[in-house]
Amino acid sequence: MTCTDVVVIGAGQAGLSAGYYLRRAGHRYVILDDQPTPGGSWSHAWPSLRLFSPAQFSSLPARPMPAWPDGFPPASHVVEYLAEHERRYDLPVKRPIRVREYVETDLTSS
Repeated sequence: MTCTDVVVIGAGQAGLSAGYYLRRAGHRYVILDDQPTPGGSWSHAWPSLRLFSPAQFSSLPARPMPAWPDGFPPASHVVEYLAEHERRYDLPVKRPIRVREYVETDLTSS
């Protein structure tokens, strides 16, 4: 059995950012994601969907999102960037796992 300090639900941009900082802080953690592959909801976007801002404003910690020629990257660029970030930092993402409820337990009262 593996013990964790933190469970992050979702491996989108926020979840991957949280995972990066949790690792730097030395926490034992896991990221649970319900998608079978990296990229979050961007994996299901229309091919014509683009970020509403240039790549430089959508970067994850420690690694800028590579620029896109017209400044507004398409969904495929975002998916590849998120997948690469997950691989590069070896984030402990478990998938596909769907979280349905949270039940708090007090493990200190034994």
